[in-house]
Amino acid sequence: MTSKQANKPSFDKNQKKQLKQHAIDIMIGFLQGAIQTGDPQPFDFGDLGGTFFDEFMARFTPLFIEARREFVALAAKMLKAKSAHEPTLMSLCLTAAQECIKQWDPKATKQQADKAIDQCADKLVADVLAEGGKEYIEIVPNFLIVPNGYSGPIKVGRVTSMRTDDVVATTTALSANMKVSLAKGNYPKIEFANGTMLVGMPAMVFVVEVPAARQNLAEEAKWLIDVAISFIRLSGSGWSARFPRIGEIEPHPTRPTDLRPPHVTIDGSTVSAGGFQANPVYDVDQGIADQLADQSTQKLADLLFDATEKALAGRVAQGLGWITRGRQSFDRAERLLAFFTALEALLTNDDKSAPITQTISRFVSVICTSDIDTRVKIFNQVKGLYSIRSAVVHGGKREVLWKDVNALQSYAEVVFKVVLKQCDLTMGHSKFNDSLAVASHGSPWEFAIPEEDPMGEPSEDGEDLGAESAKPDEAGEESKSGDGHATAEKTQEPGEPDDAAKGPDPQSS
Repeated sequence: MTSKQANKPSFDKNQKKQLKQHAIDIMIGFLQGAIQTGDPQPFDFGDLGGTFFDEFMARFTPLFIEARREFVALAAKMLKAKSAHEPTLMSLCLTAAQECIKQWDPKATKQQADKAIDQCADKLVADVLAEGGKEYIEIVPNFLIVPNGYSGPIKVGRVTSMRTDDVVATTTALSANMKVSLAKGNYPKIEFANGTMLVGMPAMVFVVEVPAARQNLAEEAKWLIDVAISFIRLSGSGWSARFPRIGEIEPHPTRPTDLRPPHVTIDGSTVSAGGFQANPVYDVDQGIADQLADQSTQKLADLLFDATEKALAGRVAQGLGWITRGRQSFDRAERLLAFFTALEALLTNDDKSAPITQTISRFVSVICTSDIDTRVKIFNQVKGLYSIRSAVVHGGKREVLWKDVNALQSYAEVVFKVVLKQCDLTMGHSKFNDSLAVASHGSPWEFAIPEEDPMGEPSEDGEDLGAESAKPDEAGEESKSGDGHATAEKTQEPGEPDDAAKGPDPQSS
């Protein structure tokens, strides 16, 4: 693997024209503040500040400050969040202005001066917009995906889980570089040996192709990993007993996590202590590796990580990332918000007048079943869960029960699993949304699963979805009684996985 340029983005011509004018104003404003030889107070930069570089000095002028502010704001809007890092953009502006002064010829005619300013402005615009086409390779620790009889790489779009030894051998930049290398098993130490920096890593790492500003790499790489983890979770089946079940807190994928750190609990005069809990992980055996390597699965993954702005794939990718964030959270209220954010990413549109609660509840019920009576019960349950979300967001309340957040997690994972299985992710999100709106009036959903509903009958109270398709598979049952997980069961926090029975089980849908 080698670092490369991402797909070159296109920018609005009118915005580029505005950006160029701001760049010109930056140059003019900076030149106005240039400190000339003989200035009686050359180091008095005033309230706005200034800069000295090489043998030059300049005061910041109101025009320079305002033009730079406008330039950075517009450039960030054009580059969008992952490629825009405002401090870097401000630094590029200052560097460009300093270069303009260094090249400045005080004896130049006005025409020559205007041309020089124009050239400096062109270069600034080009350098800044080039940030939108950059891509890096980020290698980070992997504590969540574990080989279980399969030691090859697991590739999901821009994210690859692989052995540290294999990364060193197959990554061109590393294999040819004598200054930096990876040291397996030495995490998190960094040492120098024979002129080489050895960066300690665990046995497994994530190798992520990240289109982003360099300063945003850690954040954006983590997000892509989160998207990949939910995709792997919903695309694979037959997981081991260590699979992170509904209601379990999923460890951070790139940091060593002790889900129950050492603690002392006092109950009146009784004192207890503890701390050990076996972390759940995704064990990948040959069967799961084959499922993930399937051509259709790989095609889906590629669509998710390079989706066009209006395609359904983009909304699915956003939702998958938020589902992972929900599983990672220790806090019930935060988990609830993350799972609803995932559903909103997929099921809402740009119509600000649409009632979100009604829309989410209806669309979830349509995706989960074609049975009208069951749709009504699912609608009422999701609507009730949304009222809890409103109390959290608008009232700051944290009274969220584990059975509720687990039910919501189950709904979210079933919804996304059905969409991944049934829908063409290249379709426009608006078409997908319209199909749900039509079906929500009682007709079959255009993309409904033909062989059977993924959901079963809920109980009278609308909480228990105990149909055959909603029961844990063999791996899930094994995880309840397996010796390797017994200790974890004893120290499990209130979100016991058994509460997952309150919603559907996406493993078997």
